Amino acid sequence: MPNWNEVVKEMQTATSFEVGRQKYLRELNALTGRNVIAYYSGWLQKAARGESIAGCIVTDLDQHGFMAALQGLDRTNGLDLILHTPGGDSSATEAIVDYMRVACTSADGWSGASNTNIRAIVP
Repeated sequence: MPNWNEVVKEMQTATSFEVGRQKYLRELNALTGRNVIAYYSGWLQKAARGESIAGCIVTDLDQHGFMAALQGLDRTNGLDLILHTPGGDSSATEAIVDYMRVACTSADGWSGASNTNIRAIVP
């Protein structure tokens, strides 16, 4: 795996950041064999430009995005959730966690009744 400086250099020469992002998500999936979902916002860039980060926090509107992201995944493979945000509304976060726990423990959930097959990666 590259270090941060190598990633930044690669992104500066890439045709788009999306190409690089997808490359590293695929590499993580290949390494772990798990589903990977990345949720992040431009809060670092906004803060560097002196902009408000209020539009980058987790809110109730994000729950639908998580629901959509989970649809169609093979839940027997587990889930790695990369979460890179400046925080957010605690009730919205709780609702997302509750939804993911229900998805974990349902008959077609994330490999059984334990909630241990979801990993959160917080950079």
